[in-house]
Amino acid sequence: MDIELSEIWDFHTDLRLIQRVPEGREYLTEQIDLARAAALGGVFTATGRNAEAPKDVQWSQLEKEVALIRGAEGLEFVLARSDLAGAGNQLLHAEGVYFVQDEADIGVLGKLRAMGFRSLAPMYNEDNALGGGAEGDPARGLTPLGRSFMMSAWREGFILDCAHANHRTKGGMIDLALVTGSVLHYSHGHLGEPVEKSFMERGLPKEEAERIFETGGLVGLTPHPGFVGAFERHLEEIDYLAGLSEGQVAMGTDFAGTNRPGPAGNRMFDDFPGARGYRGFAARLAKIHGEDFARAYCGRTLKGYLEGALPSGTD
Repeated sequence: MDIELSEIWDFHTDLRLIQRVPEGREYLTEQIDLARAAALGGVFTATGRNAEAPKDVQWSQLEKEVALIRGAEGLEFVLARSDLAGAGNQLLHAEGVYFVQDEADIGVLGKLRAMGFRSLAPMYNEDNALGGGAEGDPARGLTPLGRSFMMSAWREGFILDCAHANHRTKGGMIDLALVTGSVLHYSHGHLGEPVEKSFMERGLPKEEAERIFETGGLVGLTPHPGFVGAFERHLEEIDYLAGLSEGQVAMGTDFAGTNRPGPAGNRMFDDFPGARGYRGFAARLAKIHGEDFARAYCGRTLKGYLEGALPSGTD
C-alpha cells in the first residue's frame, strides 16, 4: 500500500511545542516537524493550559499560543467544511478549559470561536470547575457547570472531546451526549489501564468506547509506550475497536506531546517512529485489516467526521 501524506489526518498533536521547544524537551522534535505536518491532509493542534493561574493570565497565555500556532509556516486553520481540502490544514483544539469557573464565564465560547477554535476538551489532567481530570480526584464527576458548558458549546457548533477526563467525568459526558442526541469523541489515548501508572485514569474503558460510538463520535488511539507498553497492544486495541465499528476508530498520535516515557524508557516505538513512520504504519495496518481500513483509520474517517461536524462556510 502506498498512502499519500495528504491523505493522513491526525486527531491530536502539540505542534506549538515544535514551534517553540521548551527547554529540556528537545526530544519532541524527533516526533514530528512542521514541514512534515504541513504535508499531511490535516492535524488537530492543541493549545496548553495553566490550571493554577488567574483567569487573565490564562487568557494571555492562550492568545499568545494561538498567535504562535496561526503563524506556523505551511499550515492554515480549518474553520469550515470548505477548508478541509488539500494539505496543510490544522484544526485548533483547546485541551483543558480552566478559565471557565462560573456561569458568566461560559460567554467566552463566542470569543474562542472567533479566535479559530473548533474543538474543545473541557478537562486536562487536573480537576477544574467543570469536572474531574485524569490525574485528579477519581470521585469527581461532571459538575452542573460542566454540563452547562457542554450544552452551550454544542449549541455554538463546537465538537467536544473527553480524552483527559477521569472515568466518572467521561461517563457523565457520554451520558449527556446520549440524552441530548449530541456527538462526543475521545481524540487520543488507549483502552483500559495504562502501563505507566502515573497516567491514572487517562485511558478509555471498553464499555465507554462502545457508548461513544453510540453518540456518533470517534475514538482515537495513540502509539504511546507509556500507555500500552508494547506496540502489539496498540494493534490489538485497533483490532478490538474495528470489530465494534470500523468506521469510528481513528489515529490520534499525540506527536510533539509525548513526554513521559514507557517502561523501557522510550517515547516512541520503532514500529511507528514519529511522523516519519506514518506511511510505514499505514502499510502495516493494510496487511492486517486491508487497504480500505488503513486509509480510513489514517485519515479518511476523521476527515469525514469533520465534514459532518463543521459548518459549510465560515461563520
